[in-house]
Amino acid sequence: MATVKTKPDIPVFQPYLGPEVYEAAKRALDGGWIAIGRLTYDFEHELSAYLGLAGGGRNLLTVSSGTAALHSACVLAGVGPGDEVICPSFTFVACHQAITATGAGLAFCDVEDESFGLDPDSVRSLVNERTKAIMAVHYAGIPCRIDEIHEIAREYGLRVIEDAAHAFGSRSHGRLIGTFGDLVCFSFGPVKIITSLEGGALVTPNPEDVQLVRELRLVGIDTDRALRTNTRMWDYDVLRQGWRYHMGSMQASIGLSQLALIETFIENRRSYCRRYSEHFADISEVTTPMTDFADESMFIYFIRLPDARTRDELAAHLAAGGVHTGIHFQSAHEYSLYRSSRRGDLTMTERLADQQLTLPLHSYMDDESLERVIDSVRMFFG
Repeated sequence: MATVKTKPDIPVFQPYLGPEVYEAAKRALDGGWIAIGRLTYDFEHELSAYLGLAGGGRNLLTVSSGTAALHSACVLAGVGPGDEVICPSFTFVACHQAITATGAGLAFCDVEDESFGLDPDSVRSLVNERTKAIMAVHYAGIPCRIDEIHEIAREYGLRVIEDAAHAFGSRSHGRLIGTFGDLVCFSFGPVKIITSLEGGALVTPNPEDVQLVRELRLVGIDTDRALRTNTRMWDYDVLRQGWRYHMGSMQASIGLSQLALIETFIENRRSYCRRYSEHFADISEVTTPMTDFADESMFIYFIRLPDARTRDELAAHLAAGGVHTGIHFQSAHEYSLYRSSRRGDLTMTERLADQQLTLPLHSYMDDESLERVIDSVRMFFG
């Protein structure tokens, strides 16, 4: 006899798609202009306001995805054929694709046990005459030791590209990610902390980069008058190689509706992460994130298990009860495309790739779902 499910599955990700989102979509559609336009400009303005960038010499521009932001940042950093970018193997492949799209090579460095962010010692060991930039990742919403990465960059004359796809709203030493440093990239993809369906943003400290990004994101065209006027452009010049990386009005409108809720999203995610950690603290086989979540805007909640076998058995146990899990991330240096890329010692990367398991975390989770996840993990360990 077939088993009858009495409770719905709990997904790893579940974006908030409440009435505000539908109203935002309707507003964009009713406006009759869904290309890049005034709503895109408004979203850029509100993102800048949230980060407090006005008057601080830093500029934010939206693009079509977090990957587009990373690729554009590589172009701004002057990365190209013959260069190398030092980056973690323990991250999503979008980072690596953004680098190699410029013709540059990868130099894989290791990550740290505490934050899963770049290990500064590993970074330093990989710098050579080909190194052009360092790509640092703020994993899960937990900032890496970014100040030390910048110190290394200054010492060797390198650019720093921050992949802050997981960390919109996170703080490092009291400073919002994006308000300091060099080139910072955000993602507003389907399952990120706030979503614009697909989208991203790039923050640059250089005013001269603003027009360049506008050209890069609009297939090299020299003007984006539609950004403020919602009118088509028929008289323009094409100045450089560019891509179709701009954000449309529909995405921007939805992004605006999500941004209005960001503080609520951050606070309830923090409370869920704390609840998980409190209930797993007495399980010797489980290592929880090494933070109290006070400064983190958490994209995922993860645990570490003793080894890959335990991780996979726990995932199977949870799946049998309708609790979905994820793995963030595999070791990129083991992908066919990157096996020949330069690398340092990756002991921690390979360990984490065997141990990490992502549990469900949504901006609005009900108590029953949280308790099901917690009870299922505790039951596995007896």
